[in-house]
Amino acid sequence: MKKIVYFLVSIFLLINFSSCKDDYNKVLPESHGKVNHLLLIINDKQWKGALGDTIRKYFTPEFPDLPQSEPLFTINQASPDLFTGSYKKMKTIVVVKTGNENKIQYFTDRYASPQLIVEIEGKNEEDLKKIISEHAKEIVDKIYNFEIRLLQEHHRKALRDNSDIEKELGISIEIPDFFVLVDHQKGFFWFRRDIKNGEQDILLYEVPLKNDMQKQRNWVTHYRDSIGAKYIPGAIDSSYMKTVKGISPSQNLLKIGNLSAIETRGLWDMENDFMGGPYINYTLIDKKHNRAIVGEGFVYAPALDKRDYMVQLEAILKTMKLKK
Repeated sequence: MKKIVYFLVSIFLLINFSSCKDDYNKVLPESHGKVNHLLLIINDKQWKGALGDTIRKYFTPEFPDLPQSEPLFTINQASPDLFTGSYKKMKTIVVVKTGNENKIQYFTDRYASPQLIVEIEGKNEEDLKKIISEHAKEIVDKIYNFEIRLLQEHHRKALRDNSDIEKELGISIEIPDFFVLVDHQKGFFWFRRDIKNGEQDILLYEVPLKNDMQKQRNWVTHYRDSIGAKYIPGAIDSSYMKTVKGISPSQNLLKIGNLSAIETRGLWDMENDFMGGPYINYTLIDKKHNRAIVGEGFVYAPALDKRDYMVQLEAILKTMKLKK
């Protein structure tokens, strides 16, 4: 009898181990999807009604500080019966459904990798609208940060050797190798990537530190205009980059790497020329060395959408870290 029991237990353990091993070794397919695009799974009637209006209100506000209106996220909607095959391989998925509970759940790499799935469940449509309105910032931040992280991971596959920046400015930053150094002077770096009908640019430099954060915030556009006049010429003589006047830039305080930072977004144009576009500026407060380290990205892409280019620049600049 003991031998039979031992034999059955051995068979059970062997089957269970093999099953776990198969699950462990299972390779997920690669996810797909454009930057800041998400797949929304919700039935057609709800999407066209008040619930859909609530979702659009919180998930498709205007992306900040662009010359033309573009949504924060581009939403592709599909009904639950279509949620099969390639749809399940999308990198960012939001599922909105009625059920037995009111809850939000987050899942990573469920059907593909890398992947983020947000499941929003409510007992009825009113509960769903309430859940979405109360937790919109949490959900949006989760998705947006996921998009930034994916871009950073993608860039790491092919980075330029940024040791020159580390040696001179004392910071590390992950700049992809498709950006080319177009100007380098003491304490100043300018990188460019040619895109269709335009360009993406990255500037790195340092400036003296003001006495407090508020003074530094007020000083941002002043020193970026000084840098523009000195280093960023336009296509014709006497033209140079400057901040668009009469439009207040938006600013936020955050942490980048190991330093407090000021995020400034706004619009730039050229003195005596017709070029212009959006910019994003990160000013890192380095109290140890009594300076501010500045990383800025700007885009020139007339007649093209600019959101995805700006998100990419944000992902790059947020890799800055103090090294010394």
